[in-house]
Amino acid sequence: MILGSVASFRAARYLVKDDRVYPFAIAVVVGGLLGARVAHVADNWSVYADRPLELVAFWNGGIGTTGAPIGSTIAGLVAARWLRLPIGFMFDISVIGIALGEAIGRIGDIINGEHHAVACGGLPWCVRYTHPATLGQADYVHPVVAYDGLAMLLIFVILQVYWRRVRGRPPEGRVYFLYLLLFGGMRFVTSFVRQDPIFLFGMQEGQLLGLLYMAAGAIMLPVLAFRGRLDARAPSVTTST
Repeated sequence: MILGSVASFRAARYLVKDDRVYPFAIAVVVGGLLGARVAHVADNWSVYADRPLELVAFWNGGIGTTGAPIGSTIAGLVAARWLRLPIGFMFDISVIGIALGEAIGRIGDIINGEHHAVACGGLPWCVRYTHPATLGQADYVHPVVAYDGLAMLLIFVILQVYWRRVRGRPPEGRVYFLYLLLFGGMRFVTSFVRQDPIFLFGMQEGQLLGLLYMAAGAIMLPVLAFRGRLDARAPSVTTST
């Protein structure tokens, strides 16, 4: 979260020079954590139904990163309006840092064997966890969290390059929706090698939310691009006295 925030702060200085970026960042991080916790609890409701006091215990059971964009978006919208910040711009620079933070965060999952995966068919990068303190499997499985981490690192690079290309050229928000498209697609694909519980319509929670994020990005990116072309063609109006 720290390194991701630094990346977003540096990008924010392109337009926002004052300290409003700091409370905005705190709101986005807290909102993301809450959204991720809600996703984890919803995905494992059978575990928490009889233990309501553990619903907010982040240290017990963890979080579901697919729920983070929802929480971050709601908190960021409220914070941006309260702090009078440009919403589209702040969302664009936020997802750059979020992508980097998620990539680095997966290192912890690799260490402790988080997220069970399907058996790995003799590939040289198959892993197994034999230490009793880890949460992984003793059989060789796909290192799905390593896949996620590498994918998020690539998404971070793509977002950086795209943001440098479109920054200062309205409409804002294109980087945010590109993040949703790429993140949603990544989680939908990598979920096929996970052993997460089925959530709804025969899909895992990560797959379902991934499809929703992909749909949002696939719809809004062309809409914003079309709006940008219309704005570029609109004649400028000048007045004289």
